Amino acid sequence: MVRESFPSLLYSLVLQDFPESLAIALAVFSFLNLRLWEKRVLFIALLQTGTNLVRLFPIAFGMHSVLLIISLTLYTRAFTGARLSRIFQAALICFAIIAGAELLYAKLLLNLAGLTYEAAFANPFWRAAFALPYEVLLLFTALGKDYYNRKRGLVC
Repeated sequence: MVRESFPSLLYSLVLQDFPESLAIALAVFSFLNLRLWEKRVLFIALLQTGTNLVRLFPIAFGMHSVLLIISLTLYTRAFTGARLSRIFQAALICFAIIAGAELLYAKLLLNLAGLTYEAAFANPFWRAAFALPYEVLLLFTALGKDYYNRKRGLVC
């Protein structure tokens, strides 16, 4: 487990965790056919950003993601009142998109940058750079689904 300094932690919260949380919240809202441009999305993203500090806990690999899925589901339920099963499904889809995208590009980018995973994870700027492709993918997914929802009149 990599130990993070306080400035490094703050940089990673601002550069990687908040944009990631915002993209995930937007994607979940679009999968739930809710309006994207609301204060609720920002509140959920801020809460999820704080919950990303769970990565500092010494727990088994992968449990961080499970905790983040559960927290995203609970935050979305608290702010929207949508069905829990639909929220959980949307959160799982978002995390599957992240996992699939990272499987496709992470090794290639690590080789191109000449870094190990630990070195990239330890530096908040590299971590943000490696998270950018799946954040953009989530954002385009959210915007595309929102466009589809608006065209079909599905937005609540």
